[in-house]
This record gives sequence, C-alpha cells and structure tokens, in this order.
Amino acid sequence: MAAPWFTLFRAIPWSDVITHAPGVAKGAKKLWEKVATRKSTETQAATVTPTASPEQRLNALEARLAEIDARQQDSAELLAALASQNADLVRATEALRRRARLLSVGLAFALVTLLALGLRLVVAG
Repeated sequence: MAAPWFTLFRAIPWSDVITHAPGVAKGAKKLWEKVATRKSTETQAATVTPTASPEQRLNALEARLAEIDARQQDSAELLAALASQNADLVRATEALRRRARLLSVGLAFALVTLLALGLRLVVAG
C-alpha cells in the first residue's frame, strides 16, 4: 500500500523548518570552522599491552586522540554539507509550494470563468 505522502508532507510545519534552516546552516558552519582550526596530529598505529610503559600508553592515547579528531573533523564537514543541502531543499520546497498555490488559484479562476461563459451561453441560447 502506498504511503500517504501528501498527508505526511502537510503535517510538516514548513514555516518552522524554513525559519530554523539558516540557523542550522550557521551552526554547522561554526562547528566546521571550530574543528578545522584544530591542529591535526599524525595518527599512529599503536597497540598497548598490559605491560606497556606509561610513555607507550601516552603515545597510544595521543594516536587515538588524533584519530578521533580526524573523525570529528570529517563528521563536522559532513554535517555542514547536510545542513547546506537541507537549507537548499527547504528553499526549493517552499518555492514549489508557492507555485502550486498560485496554480490552484489560477485553475479556480479559469473554472469560474468557464462556468460564467457556459451560463452566458445557456441564457443567451
């Protein structure tokens, strides 16, 4: 059975989505800038054994922290791209909604005009 997409899309508070989209995009951009300014360190493949020295453990933790930093930077980049795409999608959806509303008003006007012309022909004929 097909999902009632029209009903689902009507339930979305588009005005709220549109209102918050620029804030989401700005927040993602700020997050990306904050993560991008961090100094990246080289990731080392380090395994720590239970008998490892404190220096070896520290090196392993630094390598792991560098890997986490790189992952966080990738995630922030992805988040910024998604926020930008979301803002574009919201703008396009709003434009389509306005266009559909304009077309429905035009169609209603055309139907009223046709009905008036039909009545005029019936009365005249």
